[in-house]
Amino acid sequence: MNYYNKIAPSYNKLYKEEQIKKIKFIKKYCKGKILDIGCGPFYTSEFFNNIIGIDPSINLLKLSKSNNKICAKAEALPFKNKSFNTIISITSIQNFSNIKKSIKEMKRVSKNNIIITIIKKSKKIFYLKSLLKNYKLLEQEKDLVFIL
Repeated sequence: MNYYNKIAPSYNKLYKEEQIKKIKFIKKYCKGKILDIGCGPFYTSEFFNNIIGIDPSINLLKLSKSNNKICAKAEALPFKNKSFNTIISITSIQNFSNIKKSIKEMKRVSKNNIIITIIKKSKKIFYLKSLLKNYKLLEQEKDLVFIL
């Protein structure tokens, strides 16, 4: 989290274009009320109306003009069970302190759809694959995309 707070001023220049490509790739799978976990500067708010974003980096959240964002962690989502139709986590799960617990939380607050992307070169990709065996797996340019 400290890393992202430090790089926040240059985050858009470093990652925005790449993140927008990923959002466009998964957009057709997103329905209803959406939760973006690890939203960073909350680019997804530019594509969806009914969306809430969470991120532990307050400095990244400050980059977004949206009011639908909360500073929180994936391992302890501040929402009731089945609060969202779709949960998305775009290239952030490898940074969670407890991936298994965060997936359990995603399942708890989701009514049906969960979409997770991870960088193909991540050291945690095999662990994530073992946790998400029943998910549909798609490939995007730099990421693997898991869809439940």
